[in-house]
Amino acid sequence: MTRRQWLYLSSLSLAACKEEPKAAPPSTQAGKDIGPLKAGPFSVNVPAEWRANAIVEKVPLRPLYSAEDWQAFQKDSMNILKPSWGCRPEHWAIRLPAALPKGVPFNTQDPGDDPTAPQILIHRADQWDVAFTDGSTLAGEKSFTAKQLRAGMDGLLSGKGPAPCPAYMDASLSYRCLPQRIDFDGGHGVRVIAEWEIEADLMTKGDLHYLFVGMSADDSCQIIATFPIDLPGLPEPGEKAEHLGRSIARYEELSKDHEAYATEAEQWLKQHQAEITPRLDLLDGMLRSLVVKSWA
Repeated sequence: MTRRQWLYLSSLSLAACKEEPKAAPPSTQAGKDIGPLKAGPFSVNVPAEWRANAIVEKVPLRPLYSAEDWQAFQKDSMNILKPSWGCRPEHWAIRLPAALPKGVPFNTQDPGDDPTAPQILIHRADQWDVAFTDGSTLAGEKSFTAKQLRAGMDGLLSGKGPAPCPAYMDASLSYRCLPQRIDFDGGHGVRVIAEWEIEADLMTKGDLHYLFVGMSADDSCQIIATFPIDLPGLPEPGEKAEHLGRSIARYEELSKDHEAYATEAEQWLKQHQAEITPRLDLLDGMLRSLVVKSWA
């Protein structure tokens, strides 16, 4: 089992109340773009080749605790649950499976639980705190105020600060490369190339991804967009993966030398950024075309 599969399966085991995605009707005619792709009050310009099988849906608040689990936690604090990537506020999802690099799988059952699925998620920002309770209770002071959400977003640009977004992964975000501010109609965000790691690992195809975190100017909307990437020389995940002279098969050596490897890998990525698939300018342009002004 690959690390990507382990991450996905472990988050699935903890996720709450799932909703099956509903396919949107085709949004192209004779291969021609017919305007922005709509998601409720929001929109984005999507490449024509990605639109035909795009999935657009409004997803309800997905809290960590059921009513029964929350009651059990109130009676005994040992009954705590660990959140997953899928615990999140009410949001509009724009899922683009055609954006996947060749050979990278797509979870059609519940892509909302996949931390690198090709999608743009536009959240109701004021529900982040209750997403980690029973969906209605605010436990103590708010942890995700607009100021704190913005601090995480801007931390991607500076390489410092708190977690880049509230969505939870039991892992660390490594290889934060190529940060860039992106302005859109209604707000701004920051994109970076990164990879979630539980332990020392190589940059790998499908795990390395484009991550965008943004906020609407009125602080009512928080956006997380993820797109897995590929480029020549990036290894497939697995026990035989090798990159820049390091190998998963020689894991003890990689673990001891991981800091040096990370520095070399980040430099390698910067040198080869023009070879990334999907192209960075295409993804950046799509995010710049977002219209996200207010949740209401």
